[in-house]
Amino acid sequence: MPQDFRRYILKKTAYLTLTLFLILSFNFFLFRMMPGDVARVLIPRGADEETIARLTEYYGLDRPPLEQYLTYLKQTFTGHFGESITVYPGSSIEDLLVPFLVNTLILVGIGAVLSIVVGMYLGRHSAWKRGKITDRFYSTFFIIFYCMPTFLFALVLLTLIARFSPDWPIKGAYGVDYGSYDFLGKLADRTVHTVLPLFALVVQSIALFSIITRSSLTDVLTQEYMVTAVAKGLKNRDILRHHAMPNAMLPIMAAIAMDIGWIISGAIMIEVVFSYQGLGYLEWIAVVGSDYPLIQVIFMIQAVAVIVGNFAADLMLFSLDPRVKI
Repeated sequence: MPQDFRRYILKKTAYLTLTLFLILSFNFFLFRMMPGDVARVLIPRGADEETIARLTEYYGLDRPPLEQYLTYLKQTFTGHFGESITVYPGSSIEDLLVPFLVNTLILVGIGAVLSIVVGMYLGRHSAWKRGKITDRFYSTFFIIFYCMPTFLFALVLLTLIARFSPDWPIKGAYGVDYGSYDFLGKLADRTVHTVLPLFALVVQSIALFSIITRSSLTDVLTQEYMVTAVAKGLKNRDILRHHAMPNAMLPIMAAIAMDIGWIISGAIMIEVVFSYQGLGYLEWIAVVGSDYPLIQVIFMIQAVAVIVGNFAADLMLFSLDPRVKI
């Protein structure tokens, strides 16, 4: 590993560590600064004396703020996030998150791969055919779906399917009989439940990656060295693959890293519209139910995922662009 790259990684790791520490601190003080007694925020109304005593001891609500903060950091780094107070009363949050997180990774993970692959392909093809009918058609498609609100397209899709294909499952990540199926049955059940939210999710993302790819590649194709490559008699495929795309990858890779950072955050609008039990859906019902410990943990996970995505983007940009300075 080159020394410059090693120094760059150490510098960015230090920034990452500091940012994560600030996020954790903000996550702690945010709910402590809310109006009223913090104990009334973290302990549900109507709780019996035993529940109040147990939660007070767990969160250290009867201790000084500094001691509460140190207890919070210790519990966070050891993976103990407390209990849900209204959504799933008494359930351990770390156990509660697992199935929702898995569902989100399936939906948004597959969606990210499809969006990147298809979006880059369409954007590349549009840029190569710029000014022609194909480019105009693609550009119109990109703009329409990029500007369309995600929830609106999801609602339209949901309405159309409910009207013309009423037997198609439009709710949930899997059916009520999911647990009784074998592996292939579970796979098929998840597939039919995931198709609609996945399609609603990737259409806008494909438009985003297509716009970025087309814009970046169009700038590269107008450079003088591209004219030189054509004059040398190189094949169009070689020019596009070996000369144009590598030089157009900087903004594309940054967008990919950011998109990966948002995978864990979930697609809250899509998940709520289709009642898909992912992390975004869990966040929604936690907000509606004022389940503050659960909201706190979900916020932390989403923030960490985005910060790590930014960190990955910085490393890729340094590797791809020699102009990036330490």
